Amino acid sequence: MKTIFAAIALAITLAPAAADAQIRFDISKAPTAAPIAVSALKNLAGDDDHEVSSRFDRVLTRDLKLSSYFRIINAKSYIEDAQNSGYDIGKFNFADWSSLGADFLVKGAVSHDGDAITLEALLFDVPQQRRVMGKRFSGGPGDVGEMARRFADAVLQAATGVRGPFDSKLAYVSTGGGRFKEVYTSWLDGGELFRVTDNPTINLFPSFDGGARHLLYLSYKTYAPRLYLVDLARKVETPITSDLGQAVGGTLTPDGQIVAAFSRGGRTNLYLLDASGGEIRALTQNRAINVSPSVCADGSQLAFTSDRAGTPQIYVASLAGGDARRITYQGSYNTAPAFSPDCKKIAYESRQGGAFQIFTIAADGSGARQLTAAGSNEAPTWSPDGRYIAFGSRRGGRSRVYLMRALDGYVIAPLTEGEGNDSSPSWSGWLGG
Repeated sequence: MKTIFAAIALAITLAPAAADAQIRFDISKAPTAAPIAVSALKNLAGDDDHEVSSRFDRVLTRDLKLSSYFRIINAKSYIEDAQNSGYDIGKFNFADWSSLGADFLVKGAVSHDGDAITLEALLFDVPQQRRVMGKRFSGGPGDVGEMARRFADAVLQAATGVRGPFDSKLAYVSTGGGRFKEVYTSWLDGGELFRVTDNPTINLFPSFDGGARHLLYLSYKTYAPRLYLVDLARKVETPITSDLGQAVGGTLTPDGQIVAAFSRGGRTNLYLLDASGGEIRALTQNRAINVSPSVCADGSQLAFTSDRAGTPQIYVASLAGGDARRITYQGSYNTAPAFSPDCKKIAYESRQGGAFQIFTIAADGSGARQLTAAGSNEAPTWSPDGRYIAFGSRRGGRSRVYLMRALDGYVIAPLTEGEGNDSSPSWSGWLGG
């Protein structure tokens, strides 16, 4: 069976170059949601029951809502019948959409022949009556959701100048399958939920490599905590065995090496390992507790938590070695750092009163800013475009993974809605390059 990457042919541009398109949103400011209509795909062949069109529209609509840049106009108010109208300039009436107050319009067409689907989607600027961009996709029935996600990314690119985050995966810990903590992965919109672990114990701290090809996690399934590296495509996992001490946690570097925390003799230090668990070098060597590593996307810097000054605080050091510098001084308990994709900011959790809240701070230690105030919040992780942060939170009942804007802390929506408690999210980079 082909993987999603091999099965979809993508990104044939049908519109003028991006430089010619008007940018509607300033990403340095909180967006005002623009009204957008998402028309059904015109059936050119084989989609008589509109199953492909419905699936594409459902995923695209969910992702555009999650972006917080768009407000979806209710399809029940649409004047036009997509099957009796055209889908490109000159073949439909813009007035049918401007009368609904739409700023943007998505139209397209689909052909379905056995296991082959060809789908074309286009974005229009309704007030200017112009096509902004378009994409053509080809693949199988199982690829339709991914086509919608990549088109959602392209819509964000056209509207803001920055690619959207939807062609990426989320890993998290959940008790949704029972009382034990298991690791799951899914698309940001909840599609293709996959259970990575299946054992009656505790599994923690999932971490992707740069392209979501591998996932690292900590498990107690052999009673002693141990790190495991999973090849997600092959569905094969490798235990990371080391004589450095008891595994406490770890993270993957963008190129698939491991930064792991091991505890021995009352101290916990960080080590850089190769993918098989072989030690490359020690990253910390002191009597403190050094945990919660995060590696910058370019592989140059390491952020981590250390109590070397008496209380848990965030430190930054070169991954190549050298002294670490403390960057948090506000708050007596700061932990769980996470680098932004551009390596300029770090999100972290800080204890405020009896609960933890999410903060961001520049990598040089300036500009600490509190983003959350409700509930208790943990484990921030950045979207690949740097606009969003996913985090675990218990607010009003079960623990869920939530999505918020990194710019202003606006909480958009819960990303998980199952029966269990969900926590410890990890956001991958873009899957499609």
